[in-house]
Amino acid sequence: MYPAFVCFLFWFLSIILETTFFALSDWFQPNLYFVVAVIFSIHWRGSEGYFIATLMGLTADCFSTLPFGIYGLSYFILSFPMRWYAVKIYQEALITLPFVVGIFTLVMNALVLGFLKTFFSQGEFNSWLGNVLFNEVIPSGIMAIPALVMLRNLEKRYRIHLSERKF
Repeated sequence: MYPAFVCFLFWFLSIILETTFFALSDWFQPNLYFVVAVIFSIHWRGSEGYFIATLMGLTADCFSTLPFGIYGLSYFILSFPMRWYAVKIYQEALITLPFVVGIFTLVMNALVLGFLKTFFSQGEFNSWLGNVLFNEVIPSGIMAIPALVMLRNLEKRYRIHLSERKF
């Protein structure tokens, strides 16, 4: 019951904070849906991380102007390399998490742009990297640290131990 509560809490907070950051500033717009998807895919040792990433992607689809399903498909596809990274390389280091989230955010935005160009003939490549890097990748990496600290505190408080589940 507690893992579902933690997942719902992060889902709800990402909705509230993402829309708040979007309304308050033009330059600090972290992709909190994707930050939560990355953290749960990396930290959660069960196979439910794929479904959580897809849920977060569909939530991002609900709040975006892009065709429905682009983010859900992108998050689902990227949950497999995130899971591989969690199993093979990740060592629960808080210092490397912003870089990992930044790299996966950059790849996710490239994947979304590729889907838009391929299927819908939309999207612009002009100055894409600069806009994404400074408006989304760096803020998402910064917001990953408080999200992981909050997840670890909730794990400790409710004694869930998501990171100790078997693969």
